[in-house]
Amino acid sequence: MNLLYNSGIVLQRIEMNDWDRNNLHFILDSDEATLEDFYSWATEDDLAYALSLVREARTELLVQEAEILDELLTNATADDVADACNVLRKFQL
Repeated sequence: MNLLYNSGIVLQRIEMNDWDRNNLHFILDSDEATLEDFYSWATEDDLAYALSLVREARTELLVQEAEILDELLTNATADDVADACNVLRKFQL
């Protein structure tokens, strides 16, 4: 199976019951064909529920990103910032 995304990392910190967690695993870990099948029979309520689970996971990812950035910025030195600027210059248009 060709997974679009492995949800193991994201799900570690999200507080939800087992039913919701298993459904989120399904949404995040299913291949494209499985999701197309789900979409073909899902009701509007099913899709709204799925979207709410994805939004909850997205929010957790944003929190984790903010924590990482905060840690990086707290511990960054002037040399780190200069090195990062030099690397990023290569990608400027």
